[in-house]
Amino acid sequence: MGVIFLISATLLFVSIFVIFRLFDNYKINNSQAIIVNYLVASIFSFIVYQGDISIMEIPQQSWFIPSVFLGVLFMFSFLLFAYSTQKAGVAITATASKMSVVIPVFVGAYLYEYENLSTTKVVGLLLAIASFYLIFKKDKTEDIDFKKILFPTLIFAFSGINDTLLKYIREIHFNSIEMDLNSEILFMTSLFSIAFIAGLVVFGSKSVYKKEKINLHTIIGGFVLGIFNFFSALTMFKAMAFYESAIFFPIFNVSIVAISAIIGILLFKEKMSLINKVGIFIALATILLLAMY
Repeated sequence: MGVIFLISATLLFVSIFVIFRLFDNYKINNSQAIIVNYLVASIFSFIVYQGDISIMEIPQQSWFIPSVFLGVLFMFSFLLFAYSTQKAGVAITATASKMSVVIPVFVGAYLYEYENLSTTKVVGLLLAIASFYLIFKKDKTEDIDFKKILFPTLIFAFSGINDTLLKYIREIHFNSIEMDLNSEILFMTSLFSIAFIAGLVVFGSKSVYKKEKINLHTIIGGFVLGIFNFFSALTMFKAMAFYESAIFFPIFNVSIVAISAIIGILLFKEKMSLINKVGIFIALATILLLAMY
């Protein structure tokens, strides 16, 4: 069952990257689509929720405060991602965000007694980091100024904190594989709602100030993104219950990077150098190493 959730979460997250890639073709406003996305995800999660706890009782749940913090972090991460992409470029930003896998893995080894860092896991982590670097490495090098270092560093930290906090909530408040699905969906309802409110404050105020109009394509794009976002987050959250941090995060992140790179080549005709292809090969080897452990 864990493998099914892991594969589903990976494919759904890759689909989200494809959706973002298609936004340019339909002239979709990214910030507006993100707001619509979280609104749709929160409404959809509430619709499919079949439990007995009412919306008014959500603040009384033990996981509510962590969900508020995580929801806000999600939106700030999107904001940082935008700035980092503009200042440092997509390649450096993507590499920094995926290298953040080391944070939840090492924190997991420290916090949870049943998790340990064996030689195999350490080798797997080092290979994962190497594959991330090679997949996004460009042939030409360029000087990196302070801004180009600052934003990717923040991306690295925020992405790692997001994954670590989500795993912590999984362990502390949803520590059973057989946990009621409705409880997890209710948690997602809270998480998406907080992210929507945070996005409305951050991006909504900007749109109002600039008098940006929202078009039908943006609404449709945000709606589709919201549905995929809901299922990707839920399957990822479920998959976490079956794996240790040192196994789950490297396999999950490396799989996303490798599959996304392959789709970029086949579907969008993106060009990759020999060293990028070597990175994909190492990523796949890392997946097999950690999966067979």
